[in-house]
Amino acid sequence: MSRHVLVSNGRFAVALDDKASIRDVYFPFVGLENHAVGHQFRFGVWVDGKFEWLDNDWEIVMTYLPETLTSRYKIKKQAYGVEMEVNDAIHNSKDVFLRKIKVSNELDHPQEIRLFYTQDFHIYGYEAGDTAFFEPNLSAIIHYKGKRYFLVGGASSGKGFFQYAIGQKEGDGKEGTWRDCEDGQLSSNPVAQGAVDSSVSFKLEIPPHSYEIIHYWIAAGTSLNEVTALDAQVKDIGVEQMLLEVENYWSAWQNRLKLDLNILPREVARLFKRSLLLMRAHVDNHGGYLASLDSDIREIHKDTYSYVWPRDGAMAALAFTSAGFTDVAAMFFGFCHKVIGEDGFFRHKYLPDGSLGSTWHALIDSSGHLQLPIQEDETASVLYALWKYYEKNGNLEFVTKVYDRLVVKAADFMLNYRDPDTHLPKPTFDEWEEKVGVFTSTAASVCAGLDAAAKFAKVFYDSGRQETLSEASAQIKNAMIKHLYDPPSKRFIKGIYPNGEKDMTIDSSVSSVFVYEVLDARDTKVENTMKALASGLQVKTDIGGLARYQNDHYRQVSPDTPGNPWVISTLRLARWHIAKAASMEELVGAMDFLKWAAKNALSTGALPEQLDPYSGKPISATPLLWSHAEFVLATTEYISKHHEIATTYQPNT
Repeated sequence: MSRHVLVSNGRFAVALDDKASIRDVYFPFVGLENHAVGHQFRFGVWVDGKFEWLDNDWEIVMTYLPETLTSRYKIKKQAYGVEMEVNDAIHNSKDVFLRKIKVSNELDHPQEIRLFYTQDFHIYGYEAGDTAFFEPNLSAIIHYKGKRYFLVGGASSGKGFFQYAIGQKEGDGKEGTWRDCEDGQLSSNPVAQGAVDSSVSFKLEIPPHSYEIIHYWIAAGTSLNEVTALDAQVKDIGVEQMLLEVENYWSAWQNRLKLDLNILPREVARLFKRSLLLMRAHVDNHGGYLASLDSDIREIHKDTYSYVWPRDGAMAALAFTSAGFTDVAAMFFGFCHKVIGEDGFFRHKYLPDGSLGSTWHALIDSSGHLQLPIQEDETASVLYALWKYYEKNGNLEFVTKVYDRLVVKAADFMLNYRDPDTHLPKPTFDEWEEKVGVFTSTAASVCAGLDAAAKFAKVFYDSGRQETLSEASAQIKNAMIKHLYDPPSKRFIKGIYPNGEKDMTIDSSVSSVFVYEVLDARDTKVENTMKALASGLQVKTDIGGLARYQNDHYRQVSPDTPGNPWVISTLRLARWHIAKAASMEELVGAMDFLKWAAKNALSTGALPEQLDPYSGKPISATPLLWSHAEFVLATTEYISKHHEIATTYQPNT
């Protein structure tokens, strides 16, 4: 199930599904230690003796308040005469999840309405050994295990919870206290340990055509003192004021934008702003950029996307830089500086605390030969993105701090990890993490990475190093044209395997040739390649878009398409149209793709990895950092090209 809403402050992050149910709770790192791991924190309503969970045919429209990381849901059921407006946020400086619920009675007579919330924590990611207890002095429920504490508080009309219950779950036939909610009454059991959950309710007496407000919060900390102190602050400051502080913070954060968005259609400008905020919600304050915080993928692979892939992060850092948020980009480069290996390359992926993530990259191939368990483009793309960062803001002091370890070590690795005969990079895993060989996308990124390192060498007046790196970059560029461009098919091929076999699969990753600026977008070889991608990967359904590559079986819905539409692949085509455009007319095709992304985003603006080719529903992790990064890059490039054409175009007279 996709995550429609994501709220975060860089330490505490919460993701919610389309029923306003919390599904993922991360603390104290964004992306590390999921204390819910997909288990549902339910939302129920009792009206006139009848109880329902929101997943029982309630109308729910989910959005965010404009230019903030505060959600806004409209929830109603006409048959009950109940309408609710819900706002969720995490305070920007305090580790508190805040929820405001405005409950309206739409009928001509008074109604008693009860709201129920359940908390299904799996602290540290597993259910055993948890404790939950009711704290009567605070009128709060506290869940804890080890050094992780979560305090649940709430109030309506100056009162705390109406009722509560704490109990056991997931064993001995016990489903949890959420079942107790369904008769409208809670047991008030004050403590339980082991595998536990809790439920709370609020009782409202609402006159006809009137409303009441409920406030609900979850404070996160590493000790009992921390969460009780946060609870005191919430009660002292007030949820309304804290929500206002959150809105003001994120509005101020986004209003640093200096780009002219007036040239964009409203839906594209709206998604651009939302993408920046959702990307920021994936950033841990230690600098790690998490690929996705949607744990639903865990049900398929028993693992998640909650890792820092250096390449995905580099794309996001490029996007932040292009939009002018270079301070956020610098956080990522600082993280990379800390985690890069002594041999000068990045491993597959990392946890946000800098430790190695899980991997499926083996050190030996099927024949028993040694191989590096890396994707070399992950190393190269970081250098390319770092140079773009420096070009944008000229922060020499920052670059000086990371130069020796991040730039020099990585460049030396890429310089030496080449075939002496072809000058191409030696085999590593491809961009999609599936196969080992020499791939066009990898070669393009290494070419660009070495070029970036050469430019940095010039900045530091190391002319000898600059010359060596520039020559190596040029050699790779020439080798790509010689070995990876196939004249008969008039396109760059996916790659060459160690046994010499060429992979002729039409693959969107070869768009890297122009994305990394190895060749100009108007170069005939690039034009031929991109036209082949547009033709061979087009998803010929009402949804449209481009597949990742031919016969992509990953989560494939139908063999009648080359694969599911991928946001990344489709927006890479948009970026090519933008890059080659020489007139306003040529920009029209690019805008169609930006509108396509806006049309297929969720109502909250979240972009998935893939789409169902027939229904358009999200497939795989949603929201996905890389998808939003590509949208931001495409949009900023569109604005730049529009300005360039507008200032240079001279109409015929």
